[in-house]
Amino acid sequence: MSVNVREPVDVLVIGSGASGAAVTWSLSEAGFSVACLEQGPWVPPSSYPTSSADWQFLQQTKWHYSPNVRRLPADYPVNDDTSQIKVVMFNAVGGSTIHWTAHVPRFHPSDFRVKTLDGVAEDWPISYFDLEPYYDLNDEMMGCSGINGDPANPPRSPRQMPPIPIGPDGERVARAFDTLGWHWWPSDVHVNSTNYKGRKACNYCGL
Repeated sequence: MSVNVREPVDVLVIGSGASGAAVTWSLSEAGFSVACLEQGPWVPPSSYPTSSADWQFLQQTKWHYSPNVRRLPADYPVNDDTSQIKVVMFNAVGGSTIHWTAHVPRFHPSDFRVKTLDGVAEDWPISYFDLEPYYDLNDEMMGCSGINGDPANPPRSPRQMPPIPIGPDGERVARAFDTLGWHWWPSDVHVNSTNYKGRKACNYCGL
């Protein structure tokens, strides 16, 4: 919504991606007046590449994950020549969630204790169980499609929706895993498998 830019606020949040949006929401809920600044535009779903016959070309040009390739008006170059990590981002309202696959596996409790368990890096100062209420809150707000009972992870709150179908390719992989005796489980995703909180179920358009 539009606001009077001269009106003072308690907090200024830079960026409307996943983190910026969460901070803006939580501070607003706590009673603070908050302004969130975003350098990119609103992106209507009708402009997504899968709405166009040349979607493959668009995904490699103005919908590319790298601003160095995309070069839209809101983008700026990022020098990653000396880094093994290549930039993946999008400048728009919603930030990189515009490109997000909504794949949301939770960290395992052991991920927080890598120094203790594996002798590498450092242990986190918090545990999985410290973050669990926030995982649950995020799932409730976004809507999580998945299934409970994975023995490789601790018990957790029920998902809001049943899992997304794994499809023919996933079924082939699952059969191969079963043959090898390997454990597999449908991944948690913040993609609607059914209607949820006024949002329609995914139509599997590809984005």
